[in-house]
Amino acid sequence: MSSDRPSYTLEEARELLPRIRSVLLQLATERHRYEVAHAAMHEQMRGNGDPVQGGEQLRRQEVLSAEVQEGMDALISHLESLGIQLRDLENGLVDIPTQREGQPAWFCWRLADPELAFWHTTREGFANRKPL
Repeated sequence: MSSDRPSYTLEEARELLPRIRSVLLQLATERHRYEVAHAAMHEQMRGNGDPVQGGEQLRRQEVLSAEVQEGMDALISHLESLGIQLRDLENGLVDIPTQREGQPAWFCWRLADPELAFWHTTREGFANRKPL
């Protein structure tokens, strides 16, 4: 963990959870939009018999895919600007920087967790998380 990254107390990290939850839910929505646009683009590429209409539809889908990806990148960058690392988008898993016994560590939280209740060292991951 770099020294310029923030370090949150347990209380500060818990106060961030509604904001983190909001970003993760927005990411899930954008990911779904991206997958729909991507599937539609591939469907269109199979052809509908009209190359002009198909080409226009393909261009629209490509623009939508690029816009959605840009939005997702911005949301991830927002988390990173807070020092929060997105570890698994599908499960909404994030690590929040903290200190434990004077050493850098992570609070470990995912959307399915009712509250922030776990941590692990910077050398470990989700499988090694420990209760607070």
